[in-house]
Amino acid sequence: MARFNGRLSGALVLDYLLWPVLMIAPMLAAAELLDLGVPNLVMTPLVVGALAAVVVVLERVRPERAEHMRLDQPLWIEAGHLLFGVELGYALALGATTLVAQEARDLMPFPSWPSHWPMVFQLFIAVLLYEATSYWQHRMFHLIPLFWRFHSLHHSGERLNAVRAARFHIVDIAIVAFIAYLPLMLMVVSDDVLALLGVLISTLGIIQHANMRIRTPAWVDLLVCTPAVHRHHHSRLRAEHDSNYGNSVMLFDLLFGTFARPRREGPELVGIENDTVPRGFFRQVFSPFKM
Repeated sequence: MARFNGRLSGALVLDYLLWPVLMIAPMLAAAELLDLGVPNLVMTPLVVGALAAVVVVLERVRPERAEHMRLDQPLWIEAGHLLFGVELGYALALGATTLVAQEARDLMPFPSWPSHWPMVFQLFIAVLLYEATSYWQHRMFHLIPLFWRFHSLHHSGERLNAVRAARFHIVDIAIVAFIAYLPLMLMVVSDDVLALLGVLISTLGIIQHANMRIRTPAWVDLLVCTPAVHRHHHSRLRAEHDSNYGNSVMLFDLLFGTFARPRREGPELVGIENDTVPRGFFRQVFSPFKM
């Protein structure tokens, strides 16, 4: 019995250690690569890709739910949404924010970015500015039927695993990125801060959706969008998935009454009740435009 309890305690300790290790390691690696002069376009896929590989292995050896190990749809479809929806959507949005910010700065003054602050404080301010806009965008995409047409792709399917972090419609991602990054561009944030913010958001997204055994203390769930908090957001129950809109911090959910404390066992079912999102890459891309 003592040996069994020891094994059980060791597994529980690992459950609680995984989240801080998986969060901190990519950020340290990203900062080190930037210090070494590695270009942002190289650093980001290296760090995020390495994290994704580790998470996929953990999903196999320590799954949260065995029934979620199988994918909802072929991997090539998920890869298509990653390349077309996420990567192209972000690229278009960042290009647009750069142009709009340049024109806006010529018309009126905006606060200067505190580039003399230590990087950790700059990143903290960047996260708050990102969330201050993306919270409302995310909330509106749940509440307004026209926008839900695009965002529902992300919630579709009966299983929650790491590939869901890349299942986004290009219109969804483009609007998210444009709204969330525009304040940062107006203040002329540095490329390094943008790169670290991108790694942080990607790291959170992969871990939040992963089907792996991971636990966080309840007080952390109040501060950060942990896997437990985000699984609640993916509940099939409408009352539950219309909550916990924060992508990184839960400050705005707490301020505006949309935070829901997650149950330890997680939602009974995930996805969308009476799911009408079609299957197949091209149908998923074009169906939201049908009136």
